[in-house]
Amino acid sequence: MAFWTRVSDIYSSKDSKAGRWVFAAATVMCLAIMSFLARSVIVDLNELRSAKTDTVQWTLSQVEIEYLNFRLSIHEAQENAPPDLERLRKDFDVFFSRHDIIAQGLVFKDARQVEAFAASAEAIAAFLNETAPLIDGDDAALFAALPQINAEVEALGPAVRGLYVSGLGHFTIQSDRLRERLSATLWQLTWVTMVLIATLAVLAVYSRATATKSRMRGRELARANAHMETILSTSLDGVIVSDHTGRVVDFNAAAEAIFGYKLEDIRGQLIGDLIVPPELRAAHQAGMDRMIRTGEKKLVGHGRIRIEAARADGTIFPVELALQSATGADGEILIAFLRDISAQVEAEEELRQARDQALAGEKAKAEFLTVMSHEIRTPLSGLLGNLSLLSDTQLDAEQAQFTGNMSISGRQLLKHVNSILDIARFESGKLPIEERAFHLGAFLQEIVDSQSGPAENRQTAIGWSWIGPSLDWVHGDEGLLEQILLNLVGNAIKFTENGRIDIEVEQTGHKDGAPLIEMRVIDTGIGIAEADQERIFEDFETGARHGGQIGSTGLGLGISKRLASLMRGEIGVESTVGEGSVFWLRLPMPKGHKPAAASGEDADAALVDCLQILLVEDNEMNAFVVEKMLQAEGHQVTWAQDGLEAIEWAEKATFDVILMDINMPRLGGLEATQRIRAEIDHAKDTPIFAFSANVLPEDTKRFRESGMDGFIGKPVQIEEMRAALASVGRGPVVADTPVAETQDARAMFGENYDQFLTRFLDEADELAAWVQTAEDREEIVQRCHKISATAALFGAQAFHAALQRLEQEAKPEGAADLAAPKEQVAQAWATAREGLVANA
Repeated sequence: MAFWTRVSDIYSSKDSKAGRWVFAAATVMCLAIMSFLARSVIVDLNELRSAKTDTVQWTLSQVEIEYLNFRLSIHEAQENAPPDLERLRKDFDVFFSRHDIIAQGLVFKDARQVEAFAASAEAIAAFLNETAPLIDGDDAALFAALPQINAEVEALGPAVRGLYVSGLGHFTIQSDRLRERLSATLWQLTWVTMVLIATLAVLAVYSRATATKSRMRGRELARANAHMETILSTSLDGVIVSDHTGRVVDFNAAAEAIFGYKLEDIRGQLIGDLIVPPELRAAHQAGMDRMIRTGEKKLVGHGRIRIEAARADGTIFPVELALQSATGADGEILIAFLRDISAQVEAEEELRQARDQALAGEKAKAEFLTVMSHEIRTPLSGLLGNLSLLSDTQLDAEQAQFTGNMSISGRQLLKHVNSILDIARFESGKLPIEERAFHLGAFLQEIVDSQSGPAENRQTAIGWSWIGPSLDWVHGDEGLLEQILLNLVGNAIKFTENGRIDIEVEQTGHKDGAPLIEMRVIDTGIGIAEADQERIFEDFETGARHGGQIGSTGLGLGISKRLASLMRGEIGVESTVGEGSVFWLRLPMPKGHKPAAASGEDADAALVDCLQILLVEDNEMNAFVVEKMLQAEGHQVTWAQDGLEAIEWAEKATFDVILMDINMPRLGGLEATQRIRAEIDHAKDTPIFAFSANVLPEDTKRFRESGMDGFIGKPVQIEEMRAALASVGRGPVVADTPVAETQDARAMFGENYDQFLTRFLDEADELAAWVQTAEDREEIVQRCHKISATAALFGAQAFHAALQRLEQEAKPEGAADLAAPKEQVAQAWATAREGLVANA
């Protein structure tokens, strides 16, 4: 570390005698310079002041002269024929420019603060600005205005004279003040000079004392240098010192350990040849050359940066580098602080890989849940569709109760399927709560009624009761509460045989200013081990109960816990193996009031007046089915095959409601909706419902943002259609219900079944063959979307799912390679076609 010793020598090698001679020479030179400057200041200021005054006087006089020239030009123009208007304009422009110098020039800035000067300048400016349009106009208008201009010019004379007088007076006062200040400054300079001489004498005495102190300081710096050498030699960061050309001056122990060099072997060598990777040396040398040539230091003093470096054995590794510059005994030096961050970079890469794997896992999870939800919806569509048809037939009271119970359970199962699609929204906290008033007792009775059939099959009794004072009408999200309780009751039924299930409801206090309601689902089933009681509320946890031979997805309790938390409540369990379990749910539920229209609401929904409906659907079979359903309800239906036909019909007729498909040839549903809203006045407020198989929340949100009022899923269910049409005239639909339930194709098509089946077989054959070589992703999306709903209608559910998968993968955010989903479409269609032909 001899380098640091040489740096400290600068401060400890002063020669006192030489210092005194330098001090004396500096004093003499200082006095000579002060005398010379004092004389120069006086001469220069006088000259500068004279020149400035001359300029000001000339400018002020020129304003008056140009004013008189302009006035003379007006008289001559009036008297001579033809009038010399060009000279008049020229004199006006000169007069204008002279005044502009006074109005804008920095020399007259202080003068413009004088009231008389400012008033005169403003009067002249007002005249010039008012007259300029006439001057710049045509000759006839200017000549006609000459008498008026002449009168105004004559009236302007006092202002022009006042400008000159007030300006000249102001600058005269300024000159007197300047001379007074200059005289005072010179006296002050004299006194300062005398003080400076005295100060220099004192400093001369002081310098002798400081010379002794400087020698002591040199010794102190030497000791500090020794400490610095110790610190640098033990530092974990490498410290490399080079001169301004990049040659190594110092290399601490940490740098030797990091790079594998010894200082004695590399001193004087170029640092770029030692630690810079070969592919970066040209850029490094170019930067050094630029610094030597221009002094520019791009990296010096800018904190730590991450770069690659090379060891003596050629290994490339990452380092953090910080550069500083200093002045040493031999001139400017560069100091590099380097830290080997190989372990840190490796850890960051592992963390990045873990993050990528986690994101991939989340994506796979979302894709899995989406596929599973569709696979569940497919058979459920058939179930609910047939229940809907069955409910329209002649049923006795017991049969009506059974179908009602099945419909309640089926709808709840559909809600569970939709909740699978919403798991991502659960985790991000974006699931909305839809609170309203409902009767808690009637609600609980519906739960018991809907589950009485499954309980009876297990020879298990089920009932509910209040413990303590009851609370009838409450305010909360009935749908979410129903989902939680059906999960709990359903689990109790699965694990209880020849026993009893009781739902107890009790007010246990208050929370957030509302009654705290505790609901307990008590069963006499097989129970849950204590070690499993926390785990059962996690996703995909199954088999926690002893004897868990009953299969489960393991999602119900996890979803219930999320829903309880979303409703500001909590859920838990107490259980003893072999004796049974108590699942409790605590929720704050404010008291509610019976809605005024509660009793007649369902009746109103069922009684919908005959409506004029525009059905926009490019698939003829889908249009046939929906048209038949609507006509059976007493409605008048007009069919349009795409968005352009829909606009034409909307222009020439008035409809009560429009059912709009989304993906259609020529013009899609979203664009058609926007054009109807913007271009057709009598249809701006017509309710428009999206009519699509795209049921994900982001799709329905996109439909609403385009101007649609609601959403009806494909294949359509009559109850959903009725609910949507019942809302016409009552305001927008509050919430979408994206169900995709299908009806029996033979029942829907009737005598036209064979005709439509043949058409479907031909279209599907063509699509299955075409899609194997198709490259246009947009066309793939459109054609798959068009036929997928028809596939579900004919019961070709596997083919329907394959088409939906290919449609999603072909979108811009989908997969890059479509080979697998294309093959799935081909295989699914081969199987579906064989079954359809066999059952025809």
